[in-house]
Amino acid sequence: MGTQLFVSAINFLAIFTLSLNSNRQMYPAVEAASPVRANSCYNEFRRPQMCLPEFHNLAYGKKIFASHSCGKPPRRFCKWETPREKTCDVCDSNNPSKTHPVEFLTDLNNQNNVTCWQADPKQSRENITLLLSLGKIYDITYISLQFCTIRPDSMAIYKSMDFGKSWRPYQFYSGSCSRVYGRPKKAFATKENEQEALCTDAHLIKPLQGGRIAFSTLEGRPSAKDFESNFVLQEWVSATDVKVVFNRISSTKTRDVRNYYAVSDFVVGGRCHCNGHASSCPANRDGKPVCDCKHHTTGYNCEQCKAFFNDRPWRPATGNSANECVACNCNLHAKACVFNIELFKLSGGGSGGVCVNCRHNTAGRYCHYCKQGFYKDPTKDITHIKVCKPCNCHPHGSMGKICDQNTGQCPCKEGVTGRQCGKCAEGYENTKSPIVPCVKTPNIIMSTQPKDATCSQCKKTGLSGKKFCRKDFAMKVIILALDKKEQGEWVRVTVNVATRYKRPLVRLRLGNEFLWIPQRDYKCKCPKLRPGRQYLIAGSISSTRRKKSIVVDNRSMVIPWTKHLGRKVDRIKKGCHSNKDTVQRYN
Repeated sequence: MGTQLFVSAINFLAIFTLSLNSNRQMYPAVEAASPVRANSCYNEFRRPQMCLPEFHNLAYGKKIFASHSCGKPPRRFCKWETPREKTCDVCDSNNPSKTHPVEFLTDLNNQNNVTCWQADPKQSRENITLLLSLGKIYDITYISLQFCTIRPDSMAIYKSMDFGKSWRPYQFYSGSCSRVYGRPKKAFATKENEQEALCTDAHLIKPLQGGRIAFSTLEGRPSAKDFESNFVLQEWVSATDVKVVFNRISSTKTRDVRNYYAVSDFVVGGRCHCNGHASSCPANRDGKPVCDCKHHTTGYNCEQCKAFFNDRPWRPATGNSANECVACNCNLHAKACVFNIELFKLSGGGSGGVCVNCRHNTAGRYCHYCKQGFYKDPTKDITHIKVCKPCNCHPHGSMGKICDQNTGQCPCKEGVTGRQCGKCAEGYENTKSPIVPCVKTPNIIMSTQPKDATCSQCKKTGLSGKKFCRKDFAMKVIILALDKKEQGEWVRVTVNVATRYKRPLVRLRLGNEFLWIPQRDYKCKCPKLRPGRQYLIAGSISSTRRKKSIVVDNRSMVIPWTKHLGRKVDRIKKGCHSNKDTVQRYN
């Protein structure tokens, strides 16, 4: 009993055929069965192919549930060996040599030492149930029972697809199909009802004593030749549990011997259901059979693709194609993907995978471009772990953090250049302002001081009407910043022009503007300007090589602003009579 009797379907059928009753019309299904042999999931060239686990007797060595068995209490039973000779014995569960337990249904069937499970002769002989739980989905080829006594008049075979939660009939046997099961006798399956259980009385061929009742799941089914492509029949043969119910014992009279059920062999031929993606079905840690899935599939029945192998939909294998699951193309930047049926259709059935959680700063369906804030290194392949480099756009010189995906060029502000917008363009100067970091280099016209001037020339000047009227420009300003970094011969002063008392010929706008102090005057503190303070500044314009800028030097009128200074300026400007010296106020 330690070795498995049925190593293949063909070997089993050869053994089984020898035990058939001489009237072979009872067993056409078993004789016609020709299951495909188990095979590897890859051919000699390591190419994937459809594979099937070994075909064997699924009931062998399994525990069968029986609604009741004889032996409790002990019972005397008799059976006729010949028309004139009967033998009697006792069924006693407390006596090992006199017991007939349900384990005898699935032990080694030795014709020289037949062991039989028996029902109690004096208990109810209706609706006695034998139940086999397989532990997972199997593809059932046939179910057979070898009887030790008279065969039943009415018997039904059921299957479950949900581990016994619900049942559907497989086959009915009865001498009164219509009365017992409400089914016509000897009906035929059609393509429209290939999953319908039929009823037959073929099992009642005499003699009724002993013999076998066998049911083939595909016998008489019109689409059996196209089984690979027929999902209806594939579902029809699949089962997690098999149940046999004896509904009525034969009414044949056997003198004073009471009829009872006794079965020596319960056989369920089939193979592990793995959808053509496994060649074996070993037990897991819990002792439950699980398909050893190949072709990048997974699940108890290889019914789904492994994670990341979702570029096309899962399909069962066929003789023409292994239909292996295909890995998504994520350019080595993702460990998972999902299948999208719409994208699969749009691609003409080529690809439907969408990468999930792209790493290494990549993005896109295939992780095939860099995410925002990064650009592709032209020296590296898209699969490289460091293919995406950060834009690193200058926070002041650029207009944003997103650069060109291919070149890495950041969007620069006016007057700013460089890939990261980190320097001023030619003809522009740095202002150190986060808003306007670069401005055009000024062309300066204003009064200049002699090269031999010294700090001793600086003179403090007050507000004089005569001097004020002679100046070319006059304005009230607020000193914002002094750029102490040397700009050649000049120091730049950022001011806010609050009031224009005289408008020069050069550009002079209200708001922020730049003034320029000669480097020598700045060092001599002539004029002396302090950020945050207000001044009245007036000066003269002279023609030099620089144009369109305002210069303040030691000759300019620079007076700290006071609250009375404004009224004084208004009085002075009225004394300026010439058109040239007329004071106009611009707000």
